[in-house]
Amino acid sequence: RPDLVPDFQNKLYDVIEAENLFDDQIYNADESGLFWKMFPDKTLVHCKEKSAPGTKMSKERITFLCCANKTGSHKLNIAVVGKSKNPRLFKKQHIVEYYSSKNAWMTTNIFTEWFIKSFIPQVKNYQIENNLSKKALLLLDNATCHGEPLVSECGQYKTMFLPPNCTSIIQPMDQNAIRLTKLYYKKDLLCELVNSEVDDSNNFLKQFNLKDACELLIRSWNRV
Repeated sequence: RPDLVPDFQNKLYDVIEAENLFDDQIYNADESGLFWKMFPDKTLVHCKEKSAPGTKMSKERITFLCCANKTGSHKLNIAVVGKSKNPRLFKKQHIVEYYSSKNAWMTTNIFTEWFIKSFIPQVKNYQIENNLSKKALLLLDNATCHGEPLVSECGQYKTMFLPPNCTSIIQPMDQNAIRLTKLYYKKDLLCELVNSEVDDSNNFLKQFNLKDACELLIRSWNRV
């Protein structure tokens, strides 16, 4: 509902003025699903071929969360939600902030844990390094997984919801940040296939694991 945007903007400006927030202290986060073993569903066919060789698409899915501040000067570590509770591949090397849920979807408990144990510490460290006051506002859509508005124990780190059905218009992460992350991921996935020594894509996917996917996802997010 675009008609709700002006009222939200006025409310946001009031909060920014009341809290005396700078642009570096205003953040946005959003989640998106990723079929991490799925190749592009279109291909080119040689002029002498009647059809391209087909393959069954993998539907293995994860959810990833991207978060950054308004100026883009601070991008938080990407977070991933998968189905497996304790992936063996992550035991020796902690490469990503990993959570688990039954359907690999973001949940209220996971998001609350991320806000307290990941968002606040990362933002505090950034603010200490850049001599900023320790306070921040995190803008979110009103998805049910985000629960109720959150406030830190000190009261200086808060979440605020965007108006419903407006995120495609005013949510910063929906203005290409997540789309580009996925685009870079698919490109890097294809590069990994081309550079591999396997003879076909099916054998490549058998060797490609969640740890590999997370490494590609981190690399893709860092390029945005």
